[in-house]
Amino acid sequence: MGYRLSDLAARLGVPWEGPGDPEILGVAGFEGAGPGDLTFAVDRQRETGLADVVAAAVVVRPGVPCPLPALRADDPRAVFTQVLALFAPPLSRVFPDGRHPTAVVDPTAELAPDVALGPYCVVGPGARIGAGCRLGPHVVVEADAALGRRCLLHAASQVRERCVLGDEVILHGGAVVGSDGFGFHPGRAGLVKIPQIGIVVLGARVEVGANTCIDRATTGVTSVGEGTKLDNQVQIAHNVTVGRHCAISAQSGISGSCRLGDGVTLGGQVGMADHLELGDGVKVAAKSGITRDVPAGQTIFGYPAIEFRKGFKVVALTHRLPELFQRLAKVEAALGRRREGKDD
Repeated sequence: MGYRLSDLAARLGVPWEGPGDPEILGVAGFEGAGPGDLTFAVDRQRETGLADVVAAAVVVRPGVPCPLPALRADDPRAVFTQVLALFAPPLSRVFPDGRHPTAVVDPTAELAPDVALGPYCVVGPGARIGAGCRLGPHVVVEADAALGRRCLLHAASQVRERCVLGDEVILHGGAVVGSDGFGFHPGRAGLVKIPQIGIVVLGARVEVGANTCIDRATTGVTSVGEGTKLDNQVQIAHNVTVGRHCAISAQSGISGSCRLGDGVTLGGQVGMADHLELGDGVKVAAKSGITRDVPAGQTIFGYPAIEFRKGFKVVALTHRLPELFQRLAKVEAALGRRREGKDD
């Protein structure tokens, strides 16, 4: 199904202009857009290349010269995001309505009438699933877990016993909420498992990437605040507190009992030692290792992570070490020859 450009403008509440009123049949990135597609220009490089684009129309900032039919917006990316939602497949296509006959629901579980269950879903005793939730194939919701309204759990994701999901939480494939924390005590016969009897609580609109694991607390709660987004293969250890509207990129690991404030951003493969605290708005560049508390508002980089400008200087100097050692060897050799000359 397509939309006339004028229809999109009316839906989104933005102005549009010709030439023409093309039918938009799809959406595409700037370089890959073809006839019938809507694309967007988000920077000056793309704005200057509009004459070479073969898309049907473009989302572009006001005042930028544009030979194509256009939607005008101060933030083209935000408008393009809204258009993407219009072209996304309906939820009923990805998560069919009703309960598949292979789904297994314990008689003591409480499910809203419109909950959708895919093939081989398992809902344990005492579990509660709110209105509008949709569970894909092989999803497991264990005993006494609770899901708010309109949660989406993709295939093979798991919510362990007694854990709590707020409204509109999304779990992608293979995500595990409430796996045991990594707690062991050295004993005579080796490592003795410490029972992990706490839970995980995810706030509203948290999104958890594929194969990401959030460990239950040893006692108490591991919590992730509302609106926070976790990328694929992130590890959140036991008793961690993550604030609201944080963004944690792929393969990052947060050790036990750490606390992250609101609006924290971690790049890919960031590692964080245990019992540390990041203040509100802290930004951490990719592959950094955090070994100390970081006050609010700082941007850090490196291992150990330090103020990011200084961190990049350290990396730049590290790359020059072979050259510097060669120069040092020449200086030492020259000094040695001078000493020999004086001795003579």
